[in-house]
Amino acid sequence: MIGSMRRLIPFACVAVLGAAVLAQTPAPHATLLITGARILDVGTGAYLPASAVLIENGRITSITSITTRPPANLPDTTIRLKLDGQTLIPGLTDAHATAAPLNDLDADYFYLMGLAHGVTTYRVFNVRTAWGVAQRRRAETGDIVAPQLWTTGRGIDQAASPDRWLFDAPNAAAATTEVARQMASHVDWVAGYDHLPPEVYRAIAVAARGSAVRVSGQPGASSMTELAAAGVQSIDTLGCVVQPCRAAADEAWLAAAPKDLTDLNTRLVRDRVTLVPMLAAALVQAFPDEVAKDDSLALLPEARRAALVAELDKLVQADLKVARLAWTSRAAFVKRLVRRGGRVATGTGFDLHGYPLPGIGIHREMAALVRAGLPPVDAIRAATLNGAQMLGRVKDAGRIRSGLEANLFAVQGDPLKKVGDLARITTVIRAGEVFDPKDLLARAQRAMVSHPK
Repeated sequence: MIGSMRRLIPFACVAVLGAAVLAQTPAPHATLLITGARILDVGTGAYLPASAVLIENGRITSITSITTRPPANLPDTTIRLKLDGQTLIPGLTDAHATAAPLNDLDADYFYLMGLAHGVTTYRVFNVRTAWGVAQRRRAETGDIVAPQLWTTGRGIDQAASPDRWLFDAPNAAAATTEVARQMASHVDWVAGYDHLPPEVYRAIAVAARGSAVRVSGQPGASSMTELAAAGVQSIDTLGCVVQPCRAAADEAWLAAAPKDLTDLNTRLVRDRVTLVPMLAAALVQAFPDEVAKDDSLALLPEARRAALVAELDKLVQADLKVARLAWTSRAAFVKRLVRRGGRVATGTGFDLHGYPLPGIGIHREMAALVRAGLPPVDAIRAATLNGAQMLGRVKDAGRIRSGLEANLFAVQGDPLKKVGDLARITTVIRAGEVFDPKDLLARAQRAMVSHPK
C-alpha cells in the first residue's frame, strides 16, 4: 500500500489561482487567505458576496467582506489565493464509500480520487475493523492524504463467507457479540447487510443504543419499512419497500402499493432516518448505454473497465424496461421524501459494480438526484449539510463558517443553475491544506496496482 506516501504539498499554479504563492513548501497548517470568491450557503441556498476567508491551523477563523480591509499582521508565510469569479463550496460527503485495498486498486486510489473531486468526508464500508480505525487516525494526523474517514468495521451479514470484509452472524446473539467487539475497537458505525432479518437488526440497534455508534442497514431479507422500525439511522440503497425481497428489487418497486410508499415516506421523515439512495449506481441496470459512455470510466483500471462494459452488454431489453420503470419509481419516492422534509445523503456504492467511481461518483449522484426532480440546491445539500447531519456533525461541518474546519473547494460556473458545474474544480482544501485536483488525479492513477493478485 502507498500508506507511507509523503504528504501532498500545496501547489503554486498562477494560471489556476490568479496569484503566486510561496515557492517553498509551507507548513501543513500554514495560514491561508482566500479572496475574491463568493460562498455558497447551502443552508439558505444562496450565494454570499465575495469575501476574504482566513484559515489558521486548519480552521476558518474569519470571513469578512472584501470591502473590509483583510486581516492585518499576517505571517510572511501566509498562502494567498486570489479566486476572483469562483465559488467556494463546502466539502462533499460520500456516505457509502469503498476505501480499502482491492486486488487492482490501492486504498490511496479511493482517497485521492475523492479529494480530487471535492469529497472531503468518507463513511467507509467493508473494512477490517482494526485497519479501518487505524486509517481513520492516520487521516486525522495527516499521515495519509485522505478525506476525513468515518468507519464501520466488517459488515455484519448472514450466509456470508467470513473474510476480512464481512462477518457471518447466524443469529442475533452472534451479531450483538460482533457489535460489542467493533464498538470496543472504536468504530463510528455498524453496518448490516442484505441477508439480515429484522430480529437481528433490532438486536444490533439495541446493542448500539446509548452510544455514539450508529447503525446502517441494507434492505433485502429486511424491507426498508422493517429497517426503519428496527431503529437504524440510515438505509443504504432503495430495496424492497414493505416485505423482504422474494423477487428482484426492481419488480418489488413496481408492485409496491402507493399507500405503502406513502407510509414509508412518512416514517422516514418522522424518525429522521437518512436515506442513501445511490441512484447513480442504479443507472448501471437501468441505463447501461449512458454508463458505457461515461468518460469517467477512463479513470478505472483497464481490466475493470472492460469487465464493466462486458457486464453492460449482457443486459437484455426486457430487463432494461423493468429497471427503467423501477428507477423512475424510486426517483419519484426520493423527490417526495425531500419535499416533505426527509433527509437524503449521497453515496457511491462503488463496490457494487465498479460504478460510479469514487469522488466523481458523488457528482454523478447529485446529477441523478436532479434528474429525479430535485433542484440543484437540494442535491448539493444531500452531499454537504445532510451528510454532516447524518454523521452527527451539523454544528461543525457541512457549511463554510467561522470556527469550522476548513474543508472546501472552489469551482467555476454557477452550480445553483447547473449542478454539473460543481465538477469544474480549481482548488481543493482539506483541513486547511491546499491541493491541485489535477495532481491528485495523477497520483490516484499511480495508486492502481500494476500486477493485481
